[in-house]
Amino acid sequence: MRTVQRWEAQLGLPVHRPSGRDHSAVLAFSSELDRWLDSRPVRQPQQVASESSVSGISTAELEALLARAEILLEKLESLLLRSEDMQQRLSLSVNTVANGQIGRDIRSEEILPATRAEAA
Repeated sequence: MRTVQRWEAQLGLPVHRPSGRDHSAVLAFSSELDRWLDSRPVRQPQQVASESSVSGISTAELEALLARAEILLEKLESLLLRSEDMQQRLSLSVNTVANGQIGRDIRSEEILPATRAEAA
C-alpha cells in the first residue's frame, strides 16, 4: 500500500479512491495503468564494464582485496591452530601440577601420622 501511495504522489500513478479519502483503498484500471506505464521513460540497462563494478571498484582492486582476505584467513587459521595447541599444553600442565599437588598431599598425610607416631 505504501508503494502505491508513494507512486501516486511522486510519479502520478493513476489510482482512484472510492471513499474519497487520501489513505483509503484504491482502485486502478488496467487501461490507465498501461497508458501510465507507456508514458514513463524507459530505463536503459546498465552496461557492465569489465574493469568496474557498480560500486566503482576496479576488478584489479577487487582481486587485490580478495588476495589480502585469503592471506588474512590463512593467518587466522594458523593462529587458531596455535591457540588450540597452547590450550592443550596448558591443560596438560594444569593437570600435571594438580596431580603432583594431590600426590604431595597424599604423601604428607601418610608422613604426618608416621611423624606424630615417632614423636609420641
